[in-house]
Amino acid sequence: MITRRNFLRGAGAGSLALTPFMRHMRAHAAGDPAGLPKRFVFVMRGNGLRPFGIVPKGMEEYGADGFRAEKLIDAPLAGHALDDSMRALEPFKGKLSIVQGLSSKICKGPHGGHFGVLGAYTSGDHAPPRKETLDVTLSRRSPNIFPHLAFHIGLKPDELFRYLDISAQGKNARTPAYASATLAYKEIFGSVLTGGDAEVESAAQRNLMDFLVDDVRRAKRSLNSAEKEKLDHYLHGFEALRDRQVKLDKMGGELGEHAPPLDDKYRSEVETHRLEAHFDLAAAALVTGLTDTITIRADQLEVRYQGFDHPRMKEVSLHDIGHTADVEGTSDRFDSNWKQGREMRGKIRTFQMELLAGLAGKLGAVPEGDGTMLDNTVIVFMSDAGSQHHTGYENMPLLVLGNMGGAFETGRYLHYPAYNQPGHRTLANLHMSLLHAAGMPDDRYGDPDLGLGEAVDQDGPLAELMA
Repeated sequence: MITRRNFLRGAGAGSLALTPFMRHMRAHAAGDPAGLPKRFVFVMRGNGLRPFGIVPKGMEEYGADGFRAEKLIDAPLAGHALDDSMRALEPFKGKLSIVQGLSSKICKGPHGGHFGVLGAYTSGDHAPPRKETLDVTLSRRSPNIFPHLAFHIGLKPDELFRYLDISAQGKNARTPAYASATLAYKEIFGSVLTGGDAEVESAAQRNLMDFLVDDVRRAKRSLNSAEKEKLDHYLHGFEALRDRQVKLDKMGGELGEHAPPLDDKYRSEVETHRLEAHFDLAAAALVTGLTDTITIRADQLEVRYQGFDHPRMKEVSLHDIGHTADVEGTSDRFDSNWKQGREMRGKIRTFQMELLAGLAGKLGAVPEGDGTMLDNTVIVFMSDAGSQHHTGYENMPLLVLGNMGGAFETGRYLHYPAYNQPGHRTLANLHMSLLHAAGMPDDRYGDPDLGLGEAVDQDGPLAELMA
């Protein structure tokens, strides 16, 4: 059996310096916990995450519409089966926390809080970001080849990229995300996987980048100071692209070993097939150490779930599904009975939970330190619309999968007291918890909710989540 330690004994000193992947392996072999990476994955869905779909069996009352907790509910998941739509996560139940009751009323917008959800600041429909979001903040702690990777489900096979409405690099700077799984594959792994033609293309790209960098430097000589400062930003971007390509070329062997197969789902007409490809790429990028921070936009209101076996799901968009009833005795503006609405939501939720389980399984299969990569990863799954299609942001249901090296106490169902009740906490408190787990402790994050009284503590991490 080839262990990481034995592998490293046979690796030359020069190869250890080539990649983040190899540096991580050296830390693992040396038994250095401080050298282990901390990974964060944010998976955001649209249209709300209905509470009844994520409460464990035997706790159904906590997921009922209108339920408002008067005090903290802290219950172990052990002994409770997960909802049928979450069955794929049963093997990871000991590493899972289901959290309800956090508010984020600083968010605006009828269909989602957009940048405000990960940024913890006011952001409404079509408003540009005011500052960077949490995923980007976390990505700044380690100098990976890709500090941050983002993926978008994409509406068409030929859509190349999309500027996210949930993630921002800074003021007025939306995070670009791969919408094309094929383009993402090529840019992340393609240059080292497709033989001689790719090597020639890679060399040409490097030569072009060298030329562009030199050309920008020459142009600087004839500019005034203000123009030079502006051009420096472009120069930095060109240099970063060139350096990234050099590092990727050096990583050829490791990338080839862990890259997913380039199959038909990368070019499929069906959106969900391409989303599966994005999750494959995300897992491979984490395993190879190309990045430690990933954001995935798992769906949006215009998406049609064409690949699902349901009589209506080829006809209606996610937005339309948001307006179908899903509780017995209710109706909405679209022609469906409540059972259809609940079935459609259940199929989408089941699919997304299977994607989460697949990602967790791949990370859990890779040894790292005294455990696996999953032990040093946190996957956050939630909706930017909170608990329903048109939301008031009083409840932002979410899943936290992974304990980040023991930073979080997992295997639990946490339901915080209702809005403005003593003991209530906000989504920003979760953000502070993640920052603490990342070794970036901060007891203030984002904008305070001025509608909350003094009985509600808006500072610091969630003590009940932290180990």
